[in-house]
Amino acid sequence: MRVRTLFARSARAAAEYYGKYLAKDAHEIPGRWTGRQAPELDLIGDVFVDDLSDVLAGLDPRTGDPLGRPHLDRITTDGKTIQAVGGFDATFSAPKSLSIWWGLTGDERLAECHDIAVRAAASAIEQYGSTTRIRSNGRRMHVDTNGLTMAVFRQSTSRADDPQLHSHVIISSKVRTPDGRWYALDARVLKKHQRIFGGLYQSVLRAELTKRFGVAFDDIDNGLAEIAGVPVELIAQVSKRAADIDIEMDQRVGTFIDEIGREPTRFERAAIEREVSRDTRAPKTGRSPADLRARWIAEAAALGIDVQSLTASIAAAARNAPKHHPVSVESVLAELAEHRSVWHRLDILRTLCDLAPPQPGHDGASWATALEQAVDTVLADCIDLDPAGATGQRRDSDDRSIWTEPIAAQATSEYVLAQEERILIWAMSTQVDDPCPAVDIDPLGLDGAQLEAASAVAGEDQLVIVVGPAGAGKTRMLDTAVFDLQDRSRPVLGVAPSARGAEVLHWEANLEADTVAKLIHDLDHSGPESIAAGLPSGTTLIVDEAGMLNTADLHRLVDHVERHRWRLVLVGDPHQLAPVGRGGMYTELCATVRTVELDQLHRFTEPWEASASLALRRGDTKSLDVYEAFDRIRPGRLDQHLDTIADLWLDCERRRETLAITTTRNDDVVAINARIQERRAGTGQLDPNTISPIGDEWAMVGDVVATRHNDRRLRTSRGDHVRNRERWIVTTIHPNGDLAVSRLEGHGAITLPAAYAAEYVELAYATTEYGAQGITADRGLTLATTATTGRGLYVGMTRGRAENLALVVTDESTLETARDALESTLAVDRADIPAIRYRRDVRQDLLGLRATPALATRGSPGLSLEL
Repeated sequence: MRVRTLFARSARAAAEYYGKYLAKDAHEIPGRWTGRQAPELDLIGDVFVDDLSDVLAGLDPRTGDPLGRPHLDRITTDGKTIQAVGGFDATFSAPKSLSIWWGLTGDERLAECHDIAVRAAASAIEQYGSTTRIRSNGRRMHVDTNGLTMAVFRQSTSRADDPQLHSHVIISSKVRTPDGRWYALDARVLKKHQRIFGGLYQSVLRAELTKRFGVAFDDIDNGLAEIAGVPVELIAQVSKRAADIDIEMDQRVGTFIDEIGREPTRFERAAIEREVSRDTRAPKTGRSPADLRARWIAEAAALGIDVQSLTASIAAAARNAPKHHPVSVESVLAELAEHRSVWHRLDILRTLCDLAPPQPGHDGASWATALEQAVDTVLADCIDLDPAGATGQRRDSDDRSIWTEPIAAQATSEYVLAQEERILIWAMSTQVDDPCPAVDIDPLGLDGAQLEAASAVAGEDQLVIVVGPAGAGKTRMLDTAVFDLQDRSRPVLGVAPSARGAEVLHWEANLEADTVAKLIHDLDHSGPESIAAGLPSGTTLIVDEAGMLNTADLHRLVDHVERHRWRLVLVGDPHQLAPVGRGGMYTELCATVRTVELDQLHRFTEPWEASASLALRRGDTKSLDVYEAFDRIRPGRLDQHLDTIADLWLDCERRRETLAITTTRNDDVVAINARIQERRAGTGQLDPNTISPIGDEWAMVGDVVATRHNDRRLRTSRGDHVRNRERWIVTTIHPNGDLAVSRLEGHGAITLPAAYAAEYVELAYATTEYGAQGITADRGLTLATTATTGRGLYVGMTRGRAENLALVVTDESTLETARDALESTLAVDRADIPAIRYRRDVRQDLLGLRATPALATRGSPGLSLEL
């Protein structure tokens, strides 16, 4: 499903488009009113343009009076116009395989399956997304309304006159509460969960088609599955409109970048797509689907396919389809817990739609009901995070307090809480006694906090947590602690969440190190070749970049540490990058148990930059004043910044200085890499005659590249295996495509096979923040875009010793615009929040620790959801 905002000032034009152009002129069936609120406005049956125009303008179609406050655009203090929202267009598109089947057969029952699925999705939107917000004594109530006013327009062809079943569900932004007052729709549920409503449409559609026609489906991918047996070449043949849009989108986005100087935001990209959709439309032929069917049949025949062979292929695929087993409560909870610590009812619904194939005995309507019941079943097996014993009014839509936001997460699993509480309780139990640090650590080269931390790491405590801001000298401290441990013949082992981090730990702290995943795998499987094989009790396990450790891995480490009676040292920074997926427990431990914090920064040449970076770390916008005063913030278009970055890279190369270039999106990394490579080739630093394909790029002798796949079979001249995110210099390109490379840091060389190079090597002048964390360079530069978060900005602006620049991609090349963008960036934090912290915050009370439950859900592992 895709949601588009409709502005009130364009109400008439939108109504003309939906009610007249789409339906009447295109030979489609008329739009139909739906939604519980529609009959109260005498909107029943067919949609007429005047009525739809009034509704989108916020007017009563019976009287022309405003429904509550009139729709008025407003002007912000900086002169920007915020257009009043008249409604939303939620578009549901059938899988191409269904549209083709319908187009060739003309079987109206196939279109009816689509209609049933659209109705189910629209009903769910109304059920969960028709609330409004009302101020009350300084707080906001989130109350149910009488429902939505919606108009549904079904279409059956694309602008290229290909078969394409899809429906526009037009939703008014005006809703009325039971006391008769009109308010604005709180559209956050609709927008935040549009992927879920689209997944529900697809799931109900699969159920209806299976019931009526006995079809099977390919695997569900991102909520979508094609009907099994429909040839892929036929799908491509009747997707001309999509192909036209893809080509034109590439050209329009390229033009946007050239003119504006940056990548479009997701909202701008959607606007460009709408423009492309309009501009690439061929003139309406006025031909009905019945008229077009002969052309569709002829196009299929050119591929050797007719109605009979297509139907036979679909039937054969259904007969040979593998049997799908019912989805269990445990599998749903496991999928949820893979990505987050807490979730919403609609997150459960999306997971069910993605996991559960159609089951016998259900049509679309009963399947939608069964899915809701299955959500209840899963929720019953979850831990409710809403305030216990909350009194007062509740919403009928979700049975939650009216003071709770409808989009707020509401549940977690006992398994998730068990892991988090196990970690926290174990951590607290290790710190009952006073700390027992080493007493005679060599203090040479350490400040007071580093000495305290090194003494703790080399001491006797079972758990040591070291917090170190960027540039605080964590590796210098670890090097001293590791030397002391090794000098006393005490075993020590290092791990990090990434292979790149493990490599840095290995070389800079002088200890054996590997990834957390490899260690856990070896421990779980007790392999004799494991780096941890035979390590005695008392072994010190050091985890670097611990803030990037996901909760499941941290739990497994705690389990093994306790079992083997090892010591655990967690070193990291809760303000830097968080793990992708379920995490946040390092941050929670830092806030709950004893830590040693490094409080002096040694990386930066300029003292002001050390203090400014700490303020940036806290998210303090005043830090930007300091960076601005020292000319470290540069606004500009993307193309301008690409030239600046290339110039700076070449300048650093001439001065034999290292430069760390970071940004957020892979597309921007690719653009930076390409510009630097182009500039180097133009200045003769690279030889275009020595060229070899690497992925979608090209490498030349002298290029900086990265390996993006761990391969323990590939060993360097130093005996180390090839790691993900390691950077290399290309020294030779062999005729067969093999790449001879040497490590950028000077630790070994290797010849990478052509097959590996083609798939797993990429240019690496720049990297994302996840590839940059842990890197120290002479100078640092971060390209800040609309995708950059506060954590990412902090990482990018702390890589360089002598200088760190923020190149801010802006529409207007003014410092004020760049400052506004960076202030917005500092407010963005997408890190996962542990369930125990979420529960504590929601209840506004201290977390009451309880006995750790068994690590299993209350439902048995094999419990199937009755759908």
